[in-house]
Amino acid sequence: MAMLSVVIPTLNAEEGLLRTLASLVPAAAEGAIREVVVVDGGSRDGTEKVAEAAGCTLLQHPGPWGERVGQGVAIARRAPWLMILPPNVLLEGEWFREVMAFAERAERNGAAGEAAAFRLAFDAFGWRARVAEGTVGVASSVFGLPLPEQGLILSRRAWDTARRHAPIRDHRDLIGRIGRRSIHILRSNAVAIASRHDGRELPAGGAIARHVLAALGVPIRATGA
Repeated sequence: MAMLSVVIPTLNAEEGLLRTLASLVPAAAEGAIREVVVVDGGSRDGTEKVAEAAGCTLLQHPGPWGERVGQGVAIARRAPWLMILPPNVLLEGEWFREVMAFAERAERNGAAGEAAAFRLAFDAFGWRARVAEGTVGVASSVFGLPLPEQGLILSRRAWDTARRHAPIRDHRDLIGRIGRRSIHILRSNAVAIASRHDGRELPAGGAIARHVLAALGVPIRATGA
C-alpha cells in the first residue's frame, strides 16, 4: 500500500488545524499516513500547541508558502508520496482509500509524475456556495488549476523534479511545474471551513469570491497560510 507524508503550512490556524488533523485520524489508523509535518510561519495563537498535542513534527519557518512547504518536505522522509494540505480544510469520508488507489495506479503505470487534488466544497449554505463549488470544479477539471484548499498529492519524485532547477515559489508555481494535464481531480471532497487570520474571521461571501477568482486564474492577494 502506498503511504503518505503530510505537510501542512500554517499561520494563525489553531482552530482550522485542529479540524484538519481530526480528518486525518482514520487514515493514520489504517496506516495510510506515516507522518504529519506542520511548518508554522510564526503563529501568535495556539497553532503550535495543537500540532504538538497531536504528535505532529513541528517546524518553525517564517518564510513564504514555497519555503515552508519545501522545509516540510525536506524532513518528511517516511513515505514515497506527499500530501500538501492547508489548515482550515476537512477531508470527508474515506478519502484516503481513493488517494491510495490513485498512488498505486500511478506506480503500476510508471506515472510517478502524475498528481491529484480533491474536489472543493464549502462549509456554507446557500446558492452562492453551490455555484462557487461548480465554478471551482470546472476550473480544476478543464483548466487544471486546483486551489491550495484542494490539497495536492504527488510523489516525492514529482516534487524533486518540479524543484530541480529552482525553489518552488508558491502553490501556483508548483502546479505549473507539475503540468496542468498531469493533475487529476479526485471524487473525495476537501471542505473549506471558516478560516481566521490575525484573529479576524473572513466573511463567507468574500472567501468564496476569492476562491472562484483564484480558480479562474485571476491573481489575488494572499490572506493566510
